[in-house]
Amino acid sequence: MAAAARRPRAASAPKAQLPEPGWVKVQKVQLIRREIREVLAPSALELLFKYGELVIEAGPELGRGRRAPGQRFYATVMVTVDLRRCAAHFCEPADVTTADKLAELMLGSVRVRQKLVALARPELARLAGVPAAQLHVEIDHHVRSEGTRVFIDGDAMVSLETAREASKR
Repeated sequence: MAAAARRPRAASAPKAQLPEPGWVKVQKVQLIRREIREVLAPSALELLFKYGELVIEAGPELGRGRRAPGQRFYATVMVTVDLRRCAAHFCEPADVTTADKLAELMLGSVRVRQKLVALARPELARLAGVPAAQLHVEIDHHVRSEGTRVFIDGDAMVSLETAREASKR
């Protein structure tokens, strides 16, 4: 028994220390920030306009008799796209969420504005009596969704004076 009493005890494990409270100091800074962006593909935009219902209403500024320099012509360009009509061409579902996201992406889109200008230009050129290439068209557009439909409304304006100045450039 004396020998058993002399046997050395197993070494006890060191006590774990708890980390000190507080923020960990940053040792390195991320050089490249990664982010996910959602954009409307140009080919998808063309397809949406292909399946959209287009209405253009245009006319000269009220209160002016004949065409004169400085006379303005206005057009409203309206495109309605029902996602259900072209659902077979897209990966995303033709639902309310997709329509809402699409409206959000189209709202500030330069491509949407350019497409609306291209749609309004022939009618405005006809009213102004000048070639379409000479027109400088300004357009402001708004986009909203309702159900699976996306409504794009553009208000366009061109003046004969602006068209003449543009042709001199």
